[in-house]
Amino acid sequence: MEHNVVGISFSHAKNSMNTRGLKLMGFDDVYDMSDFNMPICDVNKSDGKVLARVHNFLNRMAEADILVFAVPEATAHYSAGFKNAMDWIICATNFNADLGQDGPFSNKPVYLMTFTPVVEGAGGRHFDMTKHLIEKMGGKVYNSFVKNNGWKECVPSNYEWIRKEREEILNTKMPKPINRKKDMLDRPNVWIEQYNEWDKLWLEKK
Repeated sequence: MEHNVVGISFSHAKNSMNTRGLKLMGFDDVYDMSDFNMPICDVNKSDGKVLARVHNFLNRMAEADILVFAVPEATAHYSAGFKNAMDWIICATNFNADLGQDGPFSNKPVYLMTFTPVVEGAGGRHFDMTKHLIEKMGGKVYNSFVKNNGWKECVPSNYEWIRKEREEILNTKMPKPINRKKDMLDRPNVWIEQYNEWDKLWLEKK
């Protein structure tokens, strides 16, 4: 059975190496953050109301069977673009991150990648943190890959550079379906009530 593999680069950079690296892998669809133009997350109410462009981002992931996330390393951490995107997912799913049920990659195989010009010793220092966040939100990280020496190797038609990783991803054994939890489903409503009461106090003070 052929699976739909979607690559998402969490880079805003024009001519991003992470975006180009994913395109070199030849998956069904590849997106980067400029395709969605999501602003810095500015929502703090757990009502699930987010921008249409955020829903577009979520829908692209929801349509995938397998996701490949190219996350740039920034100051030995995941990039701000990745964290911002995850924050929007939390808001869109009524702050139910700990349940991991309602996200666009719940129970889906996720592969982490970083494409970097560094020859060795960098690129994947954020992987433990990134994996923890993704799995907290319901995804299943199957493997993580650092592709170094990108200025030399991440060039058109150099399919051999990414062949091993591409084959592993395409041959992914899909997880079994899971039963959704029923507990805590009323939490968003409780949080909205508490938020409204708190917000009212500040509005009355003006």
